[in-house]
Amino acid sequence: MNGFFRQFWFVLCLCGLTQGAVQIDFFYEPGCRDCERIEQEILPRIEERFGGSCAVESYDIGLETNFMYLLQLEDAAGYTGADRSYLVIEKQHFFGASPDVEKLFAVISELAGQTREDSQKDAMTNRSGHGFDSSIAEERFRDFTWPAVIAAGFLDGINPCAISTLVFFMSLLAVSKVRNRQLILLGVSFCTASFVTYLALGFGLVRVLHLFAGYKMIRSAIEWGTIAILLVLSVLSFRDAFRFRKSHDGHDVTLQLSTGMKKRIHTVMRRGLKTGHLVLGGLFIGMLVTALESVCTGQVYVPTLVLILKDKALTDSRAWLFLIVYNLLFVLPLVLIFTAVYFGLRAQTLILWSRRNVAVSKILLGFFFVLMALLILRF
Repeated sequence: MNGFFRQFWFVLCLCGLTQGAVQIDFFYEPGCRDCERIEQEILPRIEERFGGSCAVESYDIGLETNFMYLLQLEDAAGYTGADRSYLVIEKQHFFGASPDVEKLFAVISELAGQTREDSQKDAMTNRSGHGFDSSIAEERFRDFTWPAVIAAGFLDGINPCAISTLVFFMSLLAVSKVRNRQLILLGVSFCTASFVTYLALGFGLVRVLHLFAGYKMIRSAIEWGTIAILLVLSVLSFRDAFRFRKSHDGHDVTLQLSTGMKKRIHTVMRRGLKTGHLVLGGLFIGMLVTALESVCTGQVYVPTLVLILKDKALTDSRAWLFLIVYNLLFVLPLVLIFTAVYFGLRAQTLILWSRRNVAVSKILLGFFFVLMALLILRF
């Protein structure tokens, strides 16, 4: 019983010490180098100098409620600084990625000497973000990520891997005499299945990458590995463009689906058209074909996801928005081709067009791979 009272008294004393402590909110995100520097260098100095006079709370702004809490603090205090806040003291003093340590200590010293009734009142209420105008968050969503995502989605849609698969599918539809209303039903179901499947793959990869992003060594390995792969892909893309422009032989293209994978995709398409139900057949073909050809289209998709995770304002809803926009642009060429075929575009014309644009698309992809590598390296 005496042991119980000693533990109870210790808890009461601890609560009494932290009740009057200076509240320091530390806002971080997995993979942020500035956050790691603050956590490893500045927070230990605060602990060493002020000890129990400070109570530090850490918030991962990868969680939307924590990010909203940060924006609410900035808005309530009228903070208009150009830098994002990493340390917020008593909800009034904001410090960026490279705080003036002496000024930081001076603020803490001044606040630690003051008598306060309840420094952490309503903390849980504020964290939830209730009553906060989401338009404040929307105003912060202006950075480099959007142009990269839009360009990536469009280029992935015209990737020769995806286009060559679609060309074969259009030829198969012409032979099977699928046209008019049947073509519309098949096209809508195919494009819908392709969109949903690719979106699901992307969201799953984002979750996996975000999980590993919290480990510095793994995150660095993923980033540097992605950069190395992108540079290799850029060299191969430029080489493919040069070789195909010279020979016009598809066998000279390195970055394409293997012969075995192409056969599997063609088999899926033939079986899907034999289901006897165009909508179900379109869904079946769109889902499996998109999953199979992601081995090739993933050359653009995966680096884009790595870049998205480096976005400084990333939340769950923002990640979903990036993925939805990317995938809408990915399926846009599918929609346009189905529409063109419906209005009379012949499969032979589509084949000639795709062959004429292989070199151009490869050059665009090569430059894109270099740009993505630079963006991942820089940010």
